[in-house]
Amino acid sequence: MAAPCAGCSRESFPAWRGAFCGLARCLGREFGHPSRLLVNRDAAFIGLLGLSLDPAAPRWKQATCCNPLARPFRVADDHPAILHAAAVSVCGLAAKLDDDARDEGFFRRNAARCGLMVAGPAVDRAIATLNSTSFPTAAVLERLAAQEAIEATDPLRADGPTAGAYGMVTAHLANLLGIPASRAALRQTGEALGSLVYWRDAWQDREQDARRGRFNPFAVLDEDAIRGRIASSWNGFRGALDELSFLRHGELVTLIRDATGRSRVAFLELQSQSEPGDKAERKRRGKDRENRRSCWDSCDCCDCCDCPRSGKRGCCDAACDCGPGDKGCCDCCPCDGCDCCSCG
Repeated sequence: MAAPCAGCSRESFPAWRGAFCGLARCLGREFGHPSRLLVNRDAAFIGLLGLSLDPAAPRWKQATCCNPLARPFRVADDHPAILHAAAVSVCGLAAKLDDDARDEGFFRRNAARCGLMVAGPAVDRAIATLNSTSFPTAAVLERLAAQEAIEATDPLRADGPTAGAYGMVTAHLANLLGIPASRAALRQTGEALGSLVYWRDAWQDREQDARRGRFNPFAVLDEDAIRGRIASSWNGFRGALDELSFLRHGELVTLIRDATGRSRVAFLELQSQSEPGDKAERKRRGKDRENRRSCWDSCDCCDCCDCPRSGKRGCCDAACDCGPGDKGCCDCCPCDGCDCCSCG
């Protein structure tokens, strides 16, 4: 998942930050401060789904995240969905280390084994947390254990174990929040997201896997077949989200979905260009963030939005609603002018 643009979602962005930083705070409190490093956007999105669907209004608190001297803001670090996402993140680390301990080379294999020993207490607490809510932990682990067998027999459906595990994770939100009517849509959302996660990891690792002699579906399958599988998962993800009845933050969920589609277009279409996971791309984006201020010197909101005051038609399909008290279109445009600049 991609993070929503802060400039495009000034009203709803605090909820995303509250879920993301709330996840980090929950990880540190429940599983030890090193666990805060496991915070990720996929888990934060699952937590946000819970916050958005909960019939009871979430309890927000004023706190900080990484910098204790920063100004406090709203976070949700004790919501059942956030705790669920945190425990799943810790168990996900254990599954990854266990996989590396079996499949990697000598040094990586032993490093993974050491990691499992160090993370053991946190993993035990995470499993106990999941079991206390009747989460089907054993069934999820059983699905993931079938990965190698499926890759050997049906590579086109090698995303099945990851998709099934994600589907169980999101479907369990229905139990936690008492919303059984949303179970099917939540499961479909998770399964589609898990499928996309699997194929994107395979897409990013295809060259590395080839060098190491490891299985990768792109080495044995036609890209058109995989492209159809990815398109089906992406359409399923969008459709499942549309079936959910959000009680709050629905606009934010849509913004995140759309931002993900825009930022992952190279993967969704299997274009041979850099993905954000590549070192060169991360370095380029780091330089872009450093030069972000110069973006405002080359464009403004009118270049991005349709602004009746200036007569400009922009690129983001958003219309400005400029009132008499607005000094310029940037006072009333719903998107950030930098969205249309080279700085991204």
